[in-house]
Amino acid sequence: MEPTTRSRPSADLLPLKVVFCGLCRATAATGGARTLSAEGEFLSVTWHTRACPHHAADLILAEDT
Repeated sequence: MEPTTRSRPSADLLPLKVVFCGLCRATAATGGARTLSAEGEFLSVTWHTRACPHHAADLILAEDT
């Protein structure tokens, strides 16, 4: 399953890009954790289950900043 995205209307200052993890397949309804990042022209929100290794990696990377 490929990640899916959606963006807010262009009237917003920073469009939101929602990404659903392809490993744990969490969604906004089923995910218990999320990570935020601001890259380029988007604020990205990625949904994960709390046990997802991608979420654990995101937390480790966030500590380095």
